[in-house]
Amino acid sequence: MESLTELQAKLVRAEAEIEKGVGSLIEERALIAEQAAEGKDVTTSRDLLLILEDTHLLNTQHRDRLRRELDGATAKKNRRLNA
Repeated sequence: MESLTELQAKLVRAEAEIEKGVGSLIEERALIAEQAAEGKDVTTSRDLLLILEDTHLLNTQHRDRLRRELDGATAKKNRRLNA
């Protein structure tokens, strides 16, 4: 089992990755909208955007799992301290 410090560090990294991903998604959506407005074929760009969105979802789910694991480990530690 990982220590609380290790879990917290992983959570911080996961949250940073999500934040970075949100920025990337915003930029890509804007770029695709701009290219579509110019009449360019954005089929491949939209396909790639779907992959980015799927990756972002996986990162978010991983972050949520880390939060639950950290919450459980913290609760367990608190129960031991209060016993």
